[in-house]
Amino acid sequence: MKVPWSAALQQLGMLFRQAPAAATIHTYPPLRAFIQDVMEEGQRKHIVNLQLEVDVTQITQIRQHAKTTQTPSPSLTSYLAHALAQAVQADKAMHAYRQGRKVVVFDEIDIAVMVERDIAGHQLPVPTIVRNAAHKDALQIHGELAHAKTWPLGTDGPFCARDVFFFSLPRWVRKLVWQLIRRDPQLFKQVVGTVGLTSMGMHGSGKAVFIPITPMTLTLSVGTIGKRLSVIDGQTTERDVLQLNLGADHDLIDAAPLMRFAEDFKKRLESPLLPASTTPPANPPVA
Repeated sequence: MKVPWSAALQQLGMLFRQAPAAATIHTYPPLRAFIQDVMEEGQRKHIVNLQLEVDVTQITQIRQHAKTTQTPSPSLTSYLAHALAQAVQADKAMHAYRQGRKVVVFDEIDIAVMVERDIAGHQLPVPTIVRNAAHKDALQIHGELAHAKTWPLGTDGPFCARDVFFFSLPRWVRKLVWQLIRRDPQLFKQVVGTVGLTSMGMHGSGKAVFIPITPMTLTLSVGTIGKRLSVIDGQTTERDVLQLNLGADHDLIDAAPLMRFAEDFKKRLESPLLPASTTPPANPPVA
């Protein structure tokens, strides 16, 4: 077939001369460099994902009772962070990190929780690290997360001045720094934490859970919560069921240990340990 050069060149010229389509143009948020870096680091990992459903009826009942009585109550995310920290405390291999031919298993669990913040008119996830989370109850964790949602960015709180400066650097400079961070688990812990938790998937309906790309050895992703009928003690009752995903680095965590960890984590959520300041009734009302 003979190539119609004249027609092809004419059409090509028309393509570049056509009027631009109507559009609204915004400035690309510079701090999205944080998300780009997390994606690149996460793609280096061999992450396997385990999706599970958890009955959180008891937690929702306790929170509803606290709302009715106007008493302080942790958020659902805080309950999840507390249960996750306790489960990792019982099996610390879940937040181990490689250092060459060695494996570093930390004593303290630092949970990096994603908190949505408004940055220059854009809703962006910002990490806040709950240090030594296994030694804090759900209400203490809730206080830290609530603080992270209002504390001025670029100061000494979440996403501090150091972080803002780092993510304003050119990409090639950040890559060099990330090489140092990933090779040193101690530095990684201080900068990133040891366990990840994102609850951004809660903002939806139906059965859905977000599966993130993560640089952590273990990451909990929280999905939607919905109603389901269950038979308990011969009675049909409506239960609150939460969709979850556990992402684990397969270089360090195999399927069987991950399944056992997930079972322990589920039990802790279905029978939550309450913070000392929370006193539920003997038969809390259904949410």
